[in-house]
Amino acid sequence: MLYVIRHGETDWNLKNKIQGRVDVPLNDYGIQEANMSKVLLYQTNFYKIISSPLIRARKTAEIISHHDIPIEIDSRIIERDFGEFEGLNKEEFDSASFWDYSLNNRYVKAESIQQLLNRVYNFLDEYKEVYEKKDVLVVTHSGVIPAICCYFKGIPKNNNIFTYHFKTCEIIKF
Repeated sequence: MLYVIRHGETDWNLKNKIQGRVDVPLNDYGIQEANMSKVLLYQTNFYKIISSPLIRARKTAEIISHHDIPIEIDSRIIERDFGEFEGLNKEEFDSASFWDYSLNNRYVKAESIQQLLNRVYNFLDEYKEVYEKKDVLVVTHSGVIPAICCYFKGIPKNNNIFTYHFKTCEIIKF
């Protein structure tokens, strides 16, 4: 089974700022959330944990693993590149069109929906055989989890892939 968890809270999450690939660490509550997730997942015998290379995801993975489970870093599950929108408040740009699959907007610096889906689908295709036979935990971001959901559930009818949105340290099973 594939378990997916969003990293713990950061100060930028509290400020409603788009952090994308900015390497913002967990705050104290984010560390507490990761520890609570560790308790919830303690009975699961993970074959491995795969984490985004960003510190907020890596720290969440380290807390959950309690150094007993190997952690593999994979850049294909790094947060979506928000490019020119990073650091903005979520109300300061057109989020609806940014997440609209039917538009697949191209940006100066930011990653398009199709680029995001291609790299995440590539990751999932590679690990499909492993997680069908063993429990694997993926620690990633709110911009990547919608792509994972699209892989398993399809593109939402409204074409907004961010319809699949999860809270910090929320756990999803596939």
